[in-house]
Amino acid sequence: MARKHIILPLHIWNLEGLNVTERLVGSVIYGYSEHGKPCFMTNTGFSKLLHVSRRTASAAVNKLIDLGHVEALEGGSKRTLGWKQLHTRVEATAQEGGSQLLPVIQRLNTDSNTQTNKMNDEIKKNEKTPMHWQQVRDYFLHLMDREGSNHANHAEGWAKDFYTYYEARNWRTKHGAVDKWRPVAAAWYTRSAKNVPQRAVRKVDKEQLRRDYDWHERRYNNYIKRDREEQAAQEVAKMKHIEHMLNNA
Repeated sequence: MARKHIILPLHIWNLEGLNVTERLVGSVIYGYSEHGKPCFMTNTGFSKLLHVSRRTASAAVNKLIDLGHVEALEGGSKRTLGWKQLHTRVEATAQEGGSQLLPVIQRLNTDSNTQTNKMNDEIKKNEKTPMHWQQVRDYFLHLMDREGSNHANHAEGWAKDFYTYYEARNWRTKHGAVDKWRPVAAAWYTRSAKNVPQRAVRKVDKEQLRRDYDWHERRYNNYIKRDREEQAAQEVAKMKHIEHMLNNA
């Protein structure tokens, strides 16, 4: 069954030092662990699910492991991932005692609603505008991976130019305010890729090639008449090379 949504727990959303991609990767892993299952999703799987490049997904997983939130388990033929911290704030505070539990839950519910509204507002804002140019760069790298192009050395510069341009214009185009930044960024990426300087290609002079072919053919006939097979073979090789160039011109 296709995944319909990703649940982002508040205790993961509130972790310090993580970007949005890392929080989403952590949430997917947590979802498996919460149900007692290992997460078999590969970096490629995270990449496709979250619409980021494979290297960004890999970096997110490695950072979660380095910070101690996620553990990598080796088993069978695939790596599995597990969330190491399964206790929520409610579970932790439940140990305070039954008499104090109700006000604690009420306070946490209020905090939860506030955090949920804040999280929804931030997610909506993140759809309209990127948080930083690095997010644009990661999106450009995802586009490159999807189309199999090799403009990775340009991704950072394009992302900075895009972010700076629209930040200075308060994220508005000639048609109005930007509702979703990714389609605008995709158009920017396409234009930038088209403008990448291409290696100069020398035009083939077919007429000159035909004259060269005739010249080598005359030399070949002359060598054949004089029984000079080695030189004749050399002329044949040159004629075949010219034929190849003509066929691919």
